[in-house]
Amino acid sequence: MESPRPSIVFSPRVKWFAAAATLALAYVLFDAVHEVAMVFFGAVVFAYIFSPIVDFIAPYVRQSRVGATSILYILMAALCAISVVQLGPVVSSQYSSLRADLPNALAVLDTWTVDVAGTTVPVGVRIKEQVADRLLAIPASLPSIVVTLIHGFLHFLAFLITSFFLMMNGKVVARTLINLVPKTHQAEVRYVGRHINSILRGYIRGTLLLIPIMAVLTTIALSLLGVRYALLIGIVSGIVEIVPIIGPWSAAAFAIIMAVFQSPLPFGDTVFVVAAVIGSVYFVLRMFEDYVIIPAVVGPAVHLHPIMVIAAILAGAEIGGVLGLFLAIPFMSVLQYLLRWVYHKLISSDTLPDGH
Repeated sequence: MESPRPSIVFSPRVKWFAAAATLALAYVLFDAVHEVAMVFFGAVVFAYIFSPIVDFIAPYVRQSRVGATSILYILMAALCAISVVQLGPVVSSQYSSLRADLPNALAVLDTWTVDVAGTTVPVGVRIKEQVADRLLAIPASLPSIVVTLIHGFLHFLAFLITSFFLMMNGKVVARTLINLVPKTHQAEVRYVGRHINSILRGYIRGTLLLIPIMAVLTTIALSLLGVRYALLIGIVSGIVEIVPIIGPWSAAAFAIIMAVFQSPLPFGDTVFVVAAVIGSVYFVLRMFEDYVIIPAVVGPAVHLHPIMVIAAILAGAEIGGVLGLFLAIPFMSVLQYLLRWVYHKLISSDTLPDGH
């Protein structure tokens, strides 16, 4: 059937209205199904991160992206299984031991006092009153499963299926999106897209490498100091690396609290010595991370002022929870690049902004 000549033509004002209405509708739909949308958004991020591995495997399976994606899933499942088998019992044992030691840790607080103008103030008792209920409310077993099993399983299944198809057809989707742009602008869109791709992949993959590196280094350092639950603290320290600036120092505070509550103390004669040594260890690791690891694995892809970093973290946590925390900084960096591109358009520049 032959297509008729288009007779409906949108004026510039109608085009702007249609674009605004589309964005508003997208926001309303996202707000209505926020939790489900985050599952599919997480699948998009997962596929984006690991699609180059599929590209690497594909030539060895006759360019079959189905086979390459299947192999990737099998390898990741095997890696997870090995990690659970090897580390699971140790983590579970340390967690159970921590639960058993909580009453002793709270008892240590009773000995903390401060002399003020000749009067002894039971500082520890005051702190104990504030934290006792929260500490003792920690679940008795490892929180390894969501509250509703069926709900979590369906979300996980949707995540796997969506990410599988995106890794198979990611390049087709990208080409389709570019083809929606008028041909006269496609070269510029590809240029901007390459820089955005460099920013996102540089930061996200670097951070994913940073998590296990810092977890291992922290675990080794705390084990050498004789701190109990070193593996548990190291895992937490690695995970919070997804939160720039705040995360590493929060990990240090967590490690200090866990150490000073141990009875007997892992080393030293006083709480202050233990806190100072562990704080120094985390400071050294932080400097090593900033000046050695990050330049090597993340690179100069992200340049943001600390105020913008904090704003991005708060906004990301509010919008997307843990995933929002992880993606806040690269997205803010992408937004900064796009604003530079808009500025070049406003001043009618003959050049396009680079990625620095």
